[in-house]
Amino acid sequence: MTETGTVQVDHHQFLLTTADADTTDVTDEGTLIWTGPGFVTILTGIAHGPATLTVDTSATHHDVDEWETVEETVIDADSDLLVISLDGNVTSGYPPIPPGRYRVRAHARGRDSHWDLDVTEPTENYLLHLTPTTEPVRAITRLRKTDTAYNPPAKQIPVIDYDHVYVSGPGGTTIKVRHDSPEAQAVYAQRDQWAGRLPTGRIAANRDLYLVASTLADLDRDLVDDIDALTDERQHALARWCARRAFERAGLTVFDDFRAALDAMDNNTAPPADFANFSLAWHRLETDPGIPLTVEPGFGGRPEFMPQYTALTTYMYAVSDLEPVRTAFEAVRSCIGTYGQHYPDLIVRIRAEFLAAEH
Repeated sequence: MTETGTVQVDHHQFLLTTADADTTDVTDEGTLIWTGPGFVTILTGIAHGPATLTVDTSATHHDVDEWETVEETVIDADSDLLVISLDGNVTSGYPPIPPGRYRVRAHARGRDSHWDLDVTEPTENYLLHLTPTTEPVRAITRLRKTDTAYNPPAKQIPVIDYDHVYVSGPGGTTIKVRHDSPEAQAVYAQRDQWAGRLPTGRIAANRDLYLVASTLADLDRDLVDDIDALTDERQHALARWCARRAFERAGLTVFDDFRAALDAMDNNTAPPADFANFSLAWHRLETDPGIPLTVEPGFGGRPEFMPQYTALTTYMYAVSDLEPVRTAFEAVRSCIGTYGQHYPDLIVRIRAEFLAAEH
């Protein structure tokens, strides 16, 4: 039997399991599969969405070199094996596999391309090849590994302290307090006030626009109206400008391909491969030991942050296909996040370069 179809991925996983197996009883872990009594858990690159799956119980030979990662194990199944999503739903199109002892060889391709993203169309391919065997049940054997999914971190990633936030203190100072402290709660209570001037028009009518604009209005109410009044072309230009300022602030413009990504953005050409989507670019930050990741203090009731991450977020909004006004709002918000406590300097520059002529 060979069946190819689509399996639903939830939380980076789907299952080949008997109906009564305890899939939390993991006895061995690989970078593609986990295994335990009566089940194999397949680890995906995407977080949620469809993936292409072939289940093969024939004697067909499959060349491992055609796949990026291949791992195998031996399991005993005391009842039918089923392809199941993490929520327990049996995937249609895959007939039950009779009870028995099987060598399960799992193959994967494409896990790096949309890492940790939600997708609506399959971007990853999997093959489960089951062969009856008399071998003893055993741990996982790795036969091939060329992708980076589930590899140990290539460098130390800073740990962000989300239990504390930064608020204004006496004499213009900034102090660090617990996120649930009275000082923090007082800051939270001032949010979404719009300086007494609620938005109108498209900002009021569009929830997504309202939410991002509200965070800007908490810092500078007039800035929201001024950006909203720009033409589409100027809003796009502002977003691109923010991406450059964010990369500069985060120390990323010293790297050739980050500069190339900015140039591609301005010229509307294809960026370097690592910048095809946010997942790939973030993976670059996480794994390239030559790119330092730093932590800076937050402001306005926000925790500390990594400017390299917020800079990359700014870039991704600048090259997105969102409507121009939302692109501008999102890019400005993320760029402000990259500047941290120095965000007033950024707003001064935005006004000088984009808004002065509008008044």
